[in-house]
Amino acid sequence: MRKRLFELVSEKLLSLTDNNGEQIIKHVDLYNSQMAYIQQEQAFFTPAVFIEFADISWQHQLQGITEADINIRLHVITDSRVGRWSDVLNIFELLRDINIALYGLSSNDGVGALTLTGSITDSDFDELQHNIETYTTHVTDRSVLDALNVYTRKVIHIKKE
Repeated sequence: MRKRLFELVSEKLLSLTDNNGEQIIKHVDLYNSQMAYIQQEQAFFTPAVFIEFADISWQHQLQGITEADINIRLHVITDSRVGRWSDVLNIFELLRDINIALYGLSSNDGVGALTLTGSITDSDFDELQHNIETYTTHVTDRSVLDALNVYTRKVIHIKKE
């Protein structure tokens, strides 16, 4: 389910364009403490978004179905050097655009609507601006049930032969 949620969010983020049709978000990846080790980190274009999954507590339902409220943190990284942004406050417009794009984003395969639940502005970096936007969604994971159904159909099919 995390893979599906990552794909859904990253696809939406990478589809954001400016007034000239240019892609706004230049890089999306899983968060792996990139900002803590920025000097050793592989270079990436900005604006970049790193998606972090908070701890998940799964509730088991019948027949292998699990559900959970999932928090994801979007680490939005922008270059704050002179000339990179016409106004450093434009970052807040970018965050607003991301929120508008992700608001209510859901899928018919178990991902409920995303809602913004928190924001942090981290100003610990000289040349980079780091904002953390937290979104919450409810997911229903049927992968175990689906896998069991496929297995059962295969066993029944083999026995009939």
